[in-house]
Amino acid sequence: MAIPVPCTRFSDNYELKEELGKGAFSIVRRCVQKQSGLEFAAKIINTKKLSARDFQKLEREARICRKLNHQNIGLNI
Repeated sequence: MAIPVPCTRFSDNYELKEELGKGAFSIVRRCVQKQSGLEFAAKIINTKKLSARDFQKLEREARICRKLNHQNIGLNI
């Protein structure tokens, strides 16, 4: 039997702040982790506007990001 994993929303753990940048299907906003007060940048993607080709590009970007290894880069997909 599988153990249920609690679903948490981004907003449960982070407070969104100002916009830092914008692309065709996404925006990057500064956010603060509520528990620690640490600041991060969050890329927020509007998947409702994505075509099948755009989804392929997004998957490729996610694969590349998973390979990154740097103390200042974290990935939460």
